[in-house]
Amino acid sequence: MRKFSLTSMFGLGDLAPERRRALSLVYATSMALVMGVNFIQPALPAMTKPFGIPDAALGLVMTMLTAPAIFLAPLFGVVADLFGRRLLLAWGLILYGIFGAAMALAPTFTWLLVLRAMQGVAYSAVIPLTIVLIGDLLEGDHEIGGQGLKVFLDRVGYLILPPLGGLLATIAWYWPFTLYILTVPLGIAAFFWMPETKGERRSGTRAYLGDILRLTRHPRLLVAFSAGFLRFFLDYGFLTYFPLFLVRTHGISTATAGLLYTFFSAGAMITSSQAGRLAAGRDKAHLLFVAFLISGAAVIAVPLIPGVWLVGSALFFYGLANGVISPMQKSLLTQNAPAELRGGIVSFDRLIQQVSKTTSTSIVGILLVSASLPTIFWFLGVLSVISVLLMAALLPSAKQLATKPVPRTNPTQP
Repeated sequence: MRKFSLTSMFGLGDLAPERRRALSLVYATSMALVMGVNFIQPALPAMTKPFGIPDAALGLVMTMLTAPAIFLAPLFGVVADLFGRRLLLAWGLILYGIFGAAMALAPTFTWLLVLRAMQGVAYSAVIPLTIVLIGDLLEGDHEIGGQGLKVFLDRVGYLILPPLGGLLATIAWYWPFTLYILTVPLGIAAFFWMPETKGERRSGTRAYLGDILRLTRHPRLLVAFSAGFLRFFLDYGFLTYFPLFLVRTHGISTATAGLLYTFFSAGAMITSSQAGRLAAGRDKAHLLFVAFLISGAAVIAVPLIPGVWLVGSALFFYGLANGVISPMQKSLLTQNAPAELRGGIVSFDRLIQQVSKTTSTSIVGILLVSASLPTIFWFLGVLSVISVLLMAALLPSAKQLATKPVPRTNPTQP
């Protein structure tokens, strides 16, 4: 009788030990990055009184993390493809942990934002590597199973980290930030256990950049880029201000608000664990289309639901959709980019997503000055539906070219 394991549930039970160890580092890194956002979101309301800041300023804590990637993501993508993934991963994790923990000592809100921006630089270096390394270490059906496992484990983090962050914030606003120090030993482990997986190239940097620009126009990648932008615009606009909505309208604590994130995580874990089965024989772009419609409906429903715990049902459906969107979008990226260009393509996607994250929190923060949170949630839901209709208009042309092979630009490959 075959022994059951989490990896076997995702079709990864037959991997070599060294590859499994490398993937374990990738998944641990991914969960550490979850701490950058969802661990802090429920704690944000606890920062208003100690620092004497308005509610609208809370979005800056998220913006300072994501804004550096707008400028640095392409640079780190080039570094990963041309010089290697291992050292970038290790140093990024170490600095991410040091600057993150230092925020607990910030004397003013300005200092906290400066340290958050420094953490954002390290975050920019590491975040694309989790997807790139899964694409490097796995192929074919294993790859989409690996992306699904990443999403599943991230959502386990969502189950644990937001309630923990909200609970720690009830003691003092700075306690959640102290846990970032745990990523430092993870970075040290990457020095010794992560193999170098970058593809080989003989052409120069100019040719590499030209190949990247040409590949970004591939129809399947255009769908992936669009889906990535929309997903994070919704996530950051909705989930950043969702705890504040509950605290202000339902009078609950930050700890209870964080606990409600478990509904989101549970939904995402269900669908992400079935990513391989859902994708079998189906167009990933069409799956994204349906999932975004469900996401938009869930966001619109939140202000209309009277009970606090009933709001969890809307979060559950939002999570179900997210568990489909995330692995499908990642697989569209990695399966349509050759290894020697994968870091650049994923980093380009991350640039798009960081623009999305940064503009989302900033726009919602500005709207919050003149509009209520329910109105903003309705705006986000309607935006999701409209964006899906625009994406649907792109799908026929993408489908027509879906069978065309991705150009292999590496002269060392056949």
